Amino acid sequence: MPIFTLYTNVCQSDVPQTLVFDLYQLLEKALDVPAKHFAIMIHAEQQLTFGGTSDPCAVCTLQTIAKSQNEKYSKLICEILSKELHINPERVYIHFIDANRANVGWNSTTFATITF
Repeated sequence: MPIFTLYTNVCQSDVPQTLVFDLYQLLEKALDVPAKHFAIMIHAEQQLTFGGTSDPCAVCTLQTIAKSQNEKYSKLICEILSKELHINPERVYIHFIDANRANVGWNSTTFATITF
């Protein structure tokens, strides 16, 4: 059930069409969760500043019910945003949310009752 949300001030036309698929592959491998359980949202062209400037930047949220390895995830997310959107890792905040399995619903139940 991982949910990854990216807000960036990068123009939509500068966001590679492959970014969402690259994120799926990256997160599927890093989290060891099948892509069919992911939701990824990219919000480009946001009115977003970081450190008092409007240079390319990003604010992200990664919500999971998986075992957290947040430092690893931070490194991987910053690397792909640097490569694909040319955002310096110093201009990226990532909010990690560890959701309780019983508080996340899917397919008429919650993840508390689902085993992988």
